[in-house]
Amino acid sequence: MSILGLSYEKSPNTGTSTAWMTSLADLLALLLAFFVLLFSMSEIKVDRWQTLTETFGNKMSDITDLVTKTGEAEKNMAMINEPKAIDLAYLEHILNGKKQQSELLANVDIFRADDRLVISLAGWDFFKPGTEKEGGEVVEVIDMIGNTLRHINNRVEVYGHTDPDPITSPTAKYPNNWALSLARALSVANELEHSGYDYPIRVYGMADSRFSELIFVDDKDRKYALARRVDIVVREAEGRGK
Repeated sequence: MSILGLSYEKSPNTGTSTAWMTSLADLLALLLAFFVLLFSMSEIKVDRWQTLTETFGNKMSDITDLVTKTGEAEKNMAMINEPKAIDLAYLEHILNGKKQQSELLANVDIFRADDRLVISLAGWDFFKPGTEKEGGEVVEVIDMIGNTLRHINNRVEVYGHTDPDPITSPTAKYPNNWALSLARALSVANELEHSGYDYPIRVYGMADSRFSELIFVDDKDRKYALARRVDIVVREAEGRGK
């Protein structure tokens, strides 16, 4: 039977039509699809999102403003995940691999000492007496080291050293060995920065205070050449100014 263009069937037992349930199911499906489409195109309300984040205790915008203005966080929570420093044993393995592949690194000493890795630029041609300028191909050597260190987050320190002979010339560029050793360290630190190491580098001038450590070197010329060195020290800690 058809009424207003809609067909229906009667139940054989009760005589009541159930065809309307099919149309209702189609209508509900269309309404559900409509509301899902509306939700997918809707924008997040900033105020409601703020309320939600505050409910979880983060209070992101308030903490951001507080840190920006005062440098202090409202809560003692780690809000930023920073990459950890690289394992020194792994770094030593990488640098020794490069040393085996390049003759330029033949005179570079790489060794572990407690909680640090020391990369020592000690040799005949690294630093001439009385000058902070790297000799020969030392700049290229530092760049090779820096290309590895720029991929790590460890704190890097640079220590400059000199031989024990005092500076006596009135025309010398530096008044004493301490100033000379500091200039050498700064020179190497600048090359490391140029090669891509982004974090602050701590620089120290040691003058000839470590000359006694070369007591087992018998040849005087070689001992003095080793004394005119710069040590690049990689620490276990991170390098973000800490």
